[in-house]
Amino acid sequence: MTSHIGTVARKDFADAGRSKLLWILIGLLVVIAGVGYVAIWATVEDVAGAEVLGFLGFPLQVVLPVAALIVGYMAVVGERRSGSIKLLLGLPPNRSDVVFGKLLGRTAVVVVAVALAFLVALVLSLALFGTVPLVDWLAFGALTVLFGITFVGMAVGVSASVSSRGRSMAIVVGIYMVFVALWELLTAGSYYLLYDEGPPLEPETWYLLLDQFNPIFAYTNLASSVVEGNIFPFQFQYGLESIEAYQLTPAERYAGSGDAPFFLQEWFGLVVLVFWLVVPVAIGYYRFQRAEL
Repeated sequence: MTSHIGTVARKDFADAGRSKLLWILIGLLVVIAGVGYVAIWATVEDVAGAEVLGFLGFPLQVVLPVAALIVGYMAVVGERRSGSIKLLLGLPPNRSDVVFGKLLGRTAVVVVAVALAFLVALVLSLALFGTVPLVDWLAFGALTVLFGITFVGMAVGVSASVSSRGRSMAIVVGIYMVFVALWELLTAGSYYLLYDEGPPLEPETWYLLLDQFNPIFAYTNLASSVVEGNIFPFQFQYGLESIEAYQLTPAERYAGSGDAPFFLQEWFGLVVLVFWLVVPVAIGYYRFQRAEL
């Protein structure tokens, strides 16, 4: 059977290019990069381009998930809501083509936005600081693209799973709130219920594994390993974890003898990001295949 994923993706990306959404997203990320570099250049002395690159980590982890969720949450359900899904499926594309074509098209939107933001950072690094940390720039840019795609995958998966715009919006807002506002309550709170105390600096290994399944944590841990300085995760704190704990990686908090197990190493963050990309899309695909349209 011939796949029409590319056809759906090209149409989806073209539609996004004619909307304000893509340009708002691009503009926001470019402004973050531009204003940040100029502000640091104007206020901080004796700073290298490699050090400034890490500055992007904080605003990107805040803005990019929101932008990616907004880009993807109407991808499939929007077609169902307007009734155009029946017309689309009456043409050569089938349901698989729709889900994965939409995923590819919305992914392209986020990739373009991130690429332009990092291009601005590259130009400003050379112009203002005289150096270009090319290896760090490429690695950090690739991680940021994967981070953005991860949240696109979540949103498209949700969009394919439900039949109304309201449900899709509520679920993606809930996802963001869990990762940013409720994660400590869910993880450290569970630890407290089991042991009558919050997680110490060296907690049980199962807790470290569970805690790093937050994709924002995975991104900041990975990013901190490829740029100069540390990038700390943006998360609401309720006092169940110490400030010092947030400044350490899972491997550094491991209490066992010898090296930390593989699932606490920094590279495991890549597995976490891929997990949050693949699983929601697979669930959405499964539900969409069985939905009555």
